[in-house]
Amino acid sequence: MAATVSIYAAALPDPVDVTDNEFIVDGTIVLTGNYGGGATHGDTLNLSPLDIKSNALPTKVEIWENPPAGTAPTGYVFGYAPGTTQSTGVLTIMNNLTEYTQASAYSAGLLAAVLRVRVWVPKFL
Repeated sequence: MAATVSIYAAALPDPVDVTDNEFIVDGTIVLTGNYGGGATHGDTLNLSPLDIKSNALPTKVEIWENPPAGTAPTGYVFGYAPGTTQSTGVLTIMNNLTEYTQASAYSAGLLAAVLRVRVWVPKFL
């Protein structure tokens, strides 16, 4: 796995928003190493470090680049494909409708990219 997720500590007042129907959690993603395997179409993105108090799968996951002022974004588009559990989803990276080359090393730009994620998960009743 070459993508890791963690809670976004700067979210105010709390990185976990508990609504009547779902949990909404903000986090960060750090890329390392290579983009997935030979035929995985992305990196496994384990959402369990976000400590979501539900066993349900996410209904929505948004991933975006959040470059600091004075830094140009990479131009890549980030997506998420759910797995069978919160720990088996897949982060996909596209550029101009073409997937990032599978099993290849991340570019220096992607390794330096500041990625944010917001996850919506139904409450487990």
